[in-house]
Amino acid sequence: MPRLFPTALWWIVAAGLALSALSPAPCFAESSRVIVLGFDGADPDRVRELMDEGRLPNLSRLAEEGIFGDLGTTNPAESPVSWSSFATGQGPGYHGIFDFLRRTPGTYLPEIALARAETTPGPAPAIIWGVRIGVALLAFFVVLLLTRLFRLKTPLGAGVSGAVGLVILFLTGPIAADWIPSELPLPVLNRQGTPFWDYAARGGKRVTAIDIPVTFPALAEDGVQLTTALGTPDVRQTWGSWYLYGSEEFENDYSETAGTLRQVVLESGAGQTTMRGPRNFMRDGRPEISVPIEFRRLDGDRMEITVQSQTIELAVGEWSDFVHVSFKLSPLVKILATTRFKLLDLEPEWHVYQEPLNFDPYHLPPTVNISYPRQFAEQLADRYGLRETLGWSIATNPLKDDAIDYATFVEDLEFTLKNRREVVFGELERGDWDLFTAVFMFTDRMQHMMYRTVDTEHPYYDADLAAAFGDRIDWSYEEMDRIVGEVHERFVDESTLLMVISDHGFHSFRRGVNLNTWLVKNGLMGLKGAGLADTEGNYQRLEDFLDPDGRFFQNVDWSKTEAYCLGLGSIYINLRGREREGAVNPSDYDRVRNEIITGLLDLRDPEDPERTVVTAVYKREDIFQGPQLPKAPDLFVGFDSDYRVSWQTSAGGIPPEIFEDNLNNWSGDHCSVAPDQTAGIFFASREMPSRVRNIVDMAATILHELGVEVPDDLEGPPLQMPMPANR
Repeated sequence: MPRLFPTALWWIVAAGLALSALSPAPCFAESSRVIVLGFDGADPDRVRELMDEGRLPNLSRLAEEGIFGDLGTTNPAESPVSWSSFATGQGPGYHGIFDFLRRTPGTYLPEIALARAETTPGPAPAIIWGVRIGVALLAFFVVLLLTRLFRLKTPLGAGVSGAVGLVILFLTGPIAADWIPSELPLPVLNRQGTPFWDYAARGGKRVTAIDIPVTFPALAEDGVQLTTALGTPDVRQTWGSWYLYGSEEFENDYSETAGTLRQVVLESGAGQTTMRGPRNFMRDGRPEISVPIEFRRLDGDRMEITVQSQTIELAVGEWSDFVHVSFKLSPLVKILATTRFKLLDLEPEWHVYQEPLNFDPYHLPPTVNISYPRQFAEQLADRYGLRETLGWSIATNPLKDDAIDYATFVEDLEFTLKNRREVVFGELERGDWDLFTAVFMFTDRMQHMMYRTVDTEHPYYDADLAAAFGDRIDWSYEEMDRIVGEVHERFVDESTLLMVISDHGFHSFRRGVNLNTWLVKNGLMGLKGAGLADTEGNYQRLEDFLDPDGRFFQNVDWSKTEAYCLGLGSIYINLRGREREGAVNPSDYDRVRNEIITGLLDLRDPEDPERTVVTAVYKREDIFQGPQLPKAPDLFVGFDSDYRVSWQTSAGGIPPEIFEDNLNNWSGDHCSVAPDQTAGIFFASREMPSRVRNIVDMAATILHELGVEVPDDLEGPPLQMPMPANR
């Protein structure tokens, strides 16, 4: 047999094979598929404790096969900030989300930071004129036909028909103006930057992304299927305006968190009130639309609810199926919603809870996109049934305001989770993806409301409540473990990488700190007249924030104010030339900031004088870089665990005292806690380099693993690559 290669060439090939055998293998081979599961608020310390107790077997197995460790969070450690960095691979200085709230430009009032409301033109004038002319022509021919039937002379019949047509054309002008909107509301996502799933789609990958925070309104590249989550409003354009109807006389019409409270007096066993709906953007003053709702007491401890010809009969403790509600803005324009009811009790008073009004995925307004492609939400409803489309879909706020009990909250959480599981596993089973991402929120919601059942030092700890619900936080971690285990078992193989992450950890929330009150008492905020703005400390409500006529920072004298706090630990300097009534000269900017930093680091709690309250105060330029930096608050406050900025401070309130016990069902938190104490979790089904990991690294890591080119402007590098020198 002839020799195919010279002897020298054989030696070269052999040497090359030997050298490759001696070279270290890469830590991570590229995967053909990647699955990322996010669990909002999952805390690494609690995960370790439960793994040590043998209660998280699937996560323990994942850690043994691959890796487990902390995942650094953003500053501040808030869900919209962290998930935005997860999506874009960039920090807040690039994506522009710094807090749940931000101040409205040119004012001192707050607005939701995740999205804003703009307008877009309604139907084009040519279309409206075409419809009007079509109606007029139709009237012309109908009248002309009638004149023929009555045997009128042709010229007379044509004249009458033409006159009728012109009258119709004239009359349809005001009708068209009244019935057809000239402008439509247009929600716009404030988050900047390109999410990693768009880069993956551009690289030819098929992407499914379920319930991803800070993506409303949904917009993506072709090849992406996405549903929105945190940041998606209800039909009333709020983050979750719920309802409580009952026989008792409520002190207020609205609760602290924007719940609507309605007394219904039953006469002969029946009574009626109204259900608040959206504001009518087609009318001057945007009046609120309401629909009648009727309640009837039945025999056998049951209640009948009637809404728009739909009758629901409930026993005590029973939930309804989804009910459809229509709100007419005009004879041609309406908004459709879905909602559910629960009969809470009948004696001694009766109460019916109604969840917020969700957008109906089958009848979405033309500018409201809760999925991409737009029809994806409808397809999911066809496959798995209706579900809440509201971004904050678990009933934390009604429980915070004591409108519902803990059992109702748990039932609602389990209902939401059941549907989320069905969607995630159903879409995984379809297999039409190379990258699959899903985020679950139940771990966060459960911990927000249940820390008072596990923290015996919490000022609102309740032994009886602990006996009934003290296992719920750990149950949520065990449920996370079951989800991960099933995904691992059914969908992960040698060519599929599984990553499990969270955006931040969690802490008990024992004491609230009124930062605006601290500013007043330290001469940094001036007030009109003597004393604090509100001696009762309870005038500021979230409902006021949702009302465009609501007032904030009452009695503040801006000419004597150097700084103010808004949101969850964000401090703004009242800078002259930037703020509407700025009082601080630019030359004094750093002096004021340094004075605040020094004062807050020295702050002590009179209930525990040895305890550190604030561990750090961050200047914006020290923690952010990027084009959105000018929009950032001037300072961020990082509290020690167990402390958090107060509810009143977040909405611009100024209660009498600096410190207050947290006597509220909302008993756990992470917002405004120093981020170095609030890391999230990170698991991977294969080993990765052992170095500091941060949520901002996830986008580049996922793209690198899929074999998609990583853009140069991502702040976080792939975990498979060396750490940049400046990190």
